[in-house]
Amino acid sequence: MSRKIIEAAGGLLAGVALTVAFTASAGAADFNVQGFIRQEPAIKLTDEENPYNQQGNLYNGVTVTQDSTLLGGGVTTTTRPIDRADNTFNLMATRLEVDFQANFNENWNGFARLRGYFQPDIFDSYGDPEFFETPFWSGGRATFLETNGKNYMVDLPALYLDYSEGPLWIRMGNQQIAWGESLFFRVLDVPNGLDLRRHLLLDLVAEEFADERVASPGVRGSYRVSNDIEIEAFTQLFNPSILANPDTPYNVIPSQFTIHQQEGFDDAEGAMNVGGRIQAQLGGVALQAIAVNRRNPDGVFHWTDSGDPVLGGTPFSMSSTGVYSAEEWFTYAGMARLNGFTGFNTAVREFQPATGGLGAAEVPNQTLAAAELDLFFQLLGPLRGHIARVYQRENIFGLGANYVVSAGSDSFFDQLVIRSELTYTPDKEFTSPDLSRNHIVEDEYVASLVFEKYHRFSQEFPATFMVLQYLFKSESDMFGRHLSGMGATGNRTSGLPDGESSFNAVAFALQQPFPNLIWRADFSVLYDVKGGALIQPGLKWKPNEAWTAEVFANVTLSDGGNDDIVDTIDWADELTFRITYQF
Repeated sequence: MSRKIIEAAGGLLAGVALTVAFTASAGAADFNVQGFIRQEPAIKLTDEENPYNQQGNLYNGVTVTQDSTLLGGGVTTTTRPIDRADNTFNLMATRLEVDFQANFNENWNGFARLRGYFQPDIFDSYGDPEFFETPFWSGGRATFLETNGKNYMVDLPALYLDYSEGPLWIRMGNQQIAWGESLFFRVLDVPNGLDLRRHLLLDLVAEEFADERVASPGVRGSYRVSNDIEIEAFTQLFNPSILANPDTPYNVIPSQFTIHQQEGFDDAEGAMNVGGRIQAQLGGVALQAIAVNRRNPDGVFHWTDSGDPVLGGTPFSMSSTGVYSAEEWFTYAGMARLNGFTGFNTAVREFQPATGGLGAAEVPNQTLAAAELDLFFQLLGPLRGHIARVYQRENIFGLGANYVVSAGSDSFFDQLVIRSELTYTPDKEFTSPDLSRNHIVEDEYVASLVFEKYHRFSQEFPATFMVLQYLFKSESDMFGRHLSGMGATGNRTSGLPDGESSFNAVAFALQQPFPNLIWRADFSVLYDVKGGALIQPGLKWKPNEAWTAEVFANVTLSDGGNDDIVDTIDWADELTFRITYQF
């Protein structure tokens, strides 16, 4: 067994050893084991390929004119030579999860979850992409208690002990911390980042990021001061959000970039996030307030030195998997919510004298930037861009309130739950659309308003569960991208028009069980007011305790223009099946 594999398995094996010890010590305890195995295919509904991957690139097979005559060069043509993909599936995975629960005595309880996930490489993809390896922890682990290979990952997303004594409760070990209760949206849910390697954000909406939220070792505790007041605090090892790797089905960062993830993680490794929450009941209103100091798990990106043997000292390297023309440069900059013109000037300015030594110079307009870029593509061939991902500290302060309406029993509004959440992050850092190392720094406000209701429309059917939500963000979109990059296209790099300086979205979801509870219908929709929608209808069949069959579709609609969040995943229309056997 190689040293790399031994290192990769180290953290996980330590966790497994704890799980075994935990299980053995439960001999005289109330102990339970249960789990499931599931097949999860997602079939493409269109012939669109992921444009952020090499074989889905919009310019594959397209002849583009390179014109550098303004700088004394010539006019040539280039064709991106990489073949286009032809995939049937976005996902074809087998999942195994086993839960271990133990009640040792009236004070101590334990829980462990072992998760295995296998994704066979059945895709028409470029090269030999890694589905799971991520260069955070030693051995390519993305999380602390994980081991992985090219097509599989095994981890312990939960491994903790609970202690309770009267009003005191403490949880110690690897855990998720789920605050906030909004579907689609994360307002107060700030302690943990997300793992996007398996199915991006396209799982069932009703599961509320349960499979995506990144677990990490930590200690969390609460103390009930009175029947109406509870205080909670946590400290937890920092772990970044985990991106889908280049040329895997759900990659959303253009694969013409090389992301130097380790560069920022070296600075953040071993850092701790801390936070606290106070919950209080004042009459009919449930209130909460939070304060969190954390490393931003999503990270901030900027140009970095490529280390290329020829172009070292610049953020570029020569590669057949790079950008082939100025047209491709500006188109993909807009798709990534970047400014291709200012991004070019920033790369030149911040990496002098290296870029100056190559003859690169800042220019006053996009026309000259395109000519200079085409000149370099003619001389050097296709170029890859190199960016670093760094994780800055930030403070988040939040408030939340819940109120349950009491009306007549025949009223639709009786037992309507009204929930609001608000956070304020001073001096939050964002990726600049020019990828400068001088990040955008602004105060950000995030707010949601939620209405929830169980209502029985018919005596023959169980009650329908309905949720209506509104989300506001002052500086970034739902994915954390600064709004100054929204709306940028190959022909317009200035971002959103004046007056459009906030992100606004609406979501609606319902669940309708059928009589005898064997069937359940689901429907969810997320609408970005700038013109994009994600629609997810679904149907669940559970004929007995052991078997469950689910089917749901993800239908993406965008009016184009790169100014709505759905445009980023507009290629991902799919039909997902999940066949589960529980034991």
